[in-house]
Parts: sequence; structure tokens; C-alpha cells
Amino acid sequence: MKALVYRALGVAELTDLPVPTPGPGEVLLRVDAAGICRTDLEILAGNYSAIFPVVPGHEFAGTVVDLGAGVDPSWRNRQVAVDPLITCGHCRWCRAGRPNLCADFQAYGSERDGGLAEYVAVRTENLVNAEDLAPEVAALAEPLACAENGAARAGVGPADDVLIAGAGPIGLLMLTAFGVRGARVTVAEPQAQRRERAHRFGAAESFASVPEAVAARDGAGFDLVADVSGRPDVVQQCLGAIRKGGRLLLFGVCPPGSAVQLDPHDVYARELTVLGSFSVNGTLPAAVASLRDTTAPVAELITHRLPLDALPGAFDLVGAPDSLKVQLAPH
Repeated sequence: MKALVYRALGVAELTDLPVPTPGPGEVLLRVDAAGICRTDLEILAGNYSAIFPVVPGHEFAGTVVDLGAGVDPSWRNRQVAVDPLITCGHCRWCRAGRPNLCADFQAYGSERDGGLAEYVAVRTENLVNAEDLAPEVAALAEPLACAENGAARAGVGPADDVLIAGAGPIGLLMLTAFGVRGARVTVAEPQAQRRERAHRFGAAESFASVPEAVAARDGAGFDLVADVSGRPDVVQQCLGAIRKGGRLLLFGVCPPGSAVQLDPHDVYARELTVLGSFSVNGTLPAAVASLRDTTAPVAELITHRLPLDALPGAFDLVGAPDSLKVQLAPH
């Protein structure tokens, strides 16, 4: 089979590998759609943990074509989305229902071979039935599941007046997750085209910046402010956009060592809450359900759908002005 392999830091090669043999409790998945995430680039650059050599790719969906020992035969020929996290199940965080913080965390695409290949072996406990979704939409389940984790962490509900800072692909998926929960969402995004798209995804209002969004309501602020920009200067603005009793959700990935100014007295006096949200947390089923239920045009997020042999050059499209989600169609 064809697969992209990270041989070492900075070394990516499209090559031939043996088709994996599924072990006990595993299935062989024919990959029908696989997204490229900026994390895939960070792994190659050495900014994210991984074990080389490895096949990258943690946003993928496909069809079960073979079964390992002990696997329920009903999985055969089923289309599925994949939760990439592989956790120990017995550390203090797993026992507390927070497996994304597992002490022995691994993932498909970093420590185990992932989805930028024609086939991949996956544990059955990582599969979610996605038979009624187009494969390319099912492959959006993993990034949406990250947004679902953020929504759960922040306790988003119909009473919330929310501001999302950033309307790129992840910001739009966050908007989708919040919208399914009934929240009223405002978006702050400098690019006019992205603001326009955010309205199609359900945004009630949009502004070019966080300060403009706050000024439009005479400084009243929002119940929840979610940063998906990953920029410390924007996070600083978000801190000033929270109303009394409100929450700040840090979802975007700021560079390690970043700093913002936080007034502890302000947090105390106004009873503010600052939350982080990392990866998925058993939220793949909720993401698949949201993809079924949302009225947002989620397929619009896929701006590029390319054959596998477009790798690794397709990485150059990630973050390009005309690009949202870049996906590979290995078959």
C-alpha cells in the first residue's frame, strides 16, 4: 500500500508499506478520507511528541475490510470515524473520566501509524459508527470532537452569549459545536470572507476584532469567550471581553512559554473562570451526532480533496489563504 512515512524530524516520504495485519481486538480500515492538521506539521518539525518512523494522520474515516481475532463480525464493511487517542484506562486521569490527560497517552498518527495511508489497523474501541455520513464529512469528526470537548469543558448551553475569536476551520467547528447546544454566538475574525462564512455556520454577529465586538455592546462583554486563534495578543484581548461571572476558554494552541497579563484581583472580584481544552475526551460519538444534527454546511470546510500521491506537497496548502480543511482520498 501507499503511505506517507515520517522517517525522522523533517523527513517525510511517500512510499510503499505492507498492508497492516489487524491484531486481536483490531480491524483493518480502508482509509476513505483523511484530513491534514497543523499538528501533523508540528510533529514533523519536532514540536509535538511522536515516535519515528510513523505514518501521520489523526483525522480519518474509512471502511472496515478485515477483522482481527475476537472482533464482532458486525464491524465488517461498516463505515467508521476514528478516535485517535490510545489511553491506559487505569491512571488517575483515566479513572477520573479525563483520558485526554492520560499519563501514558499515545495516538494514531504520532506514536501509532495513522490515516495518511491506504490502510490502517485500529482498535475497535476507537471506532464510531458513521455509516450515514459521507466519508469526507465523517473525517471531520475528530477536529469537531476537539471542539465538543471545549464545549463540554465550558458547559455551553442555550443561555450563553458567546464570543469566538477566530473563524478558521477550527473556529467554524467550534461554532458548530456551540450552535448545536443552542448558544448565541458572535465571531471576531479579521478576514471578511471568513466572517461571511461564519454567518452561514450560524453566527449571530461578526466583527473584525475582539475589541470591536466588545465596543458594539458598550463594553458589556460575553458569558463565554473562546480563543481559537492561538495568539497571545488575541488571548489578552479576550480577557477584557468577559463579563462578570463569565468564562474564558483557551482552545487555540499558543506557543509554549507565551505570556499574557492577568489581574488576579479581577478574577477574584468578578468570579471569572479560565479553562483549557486539549484534544478529544471521549467526544467522538458526540461529534458524529453533531455532524448528523447540525444545519451548518460543514462540507464547505473541505476546500481541497486530493489523491494520496499529492503528499507531502499537500502540506503546503495548510493555512493558505484559500484553504480550510485539506483532505486526502487514498482510494
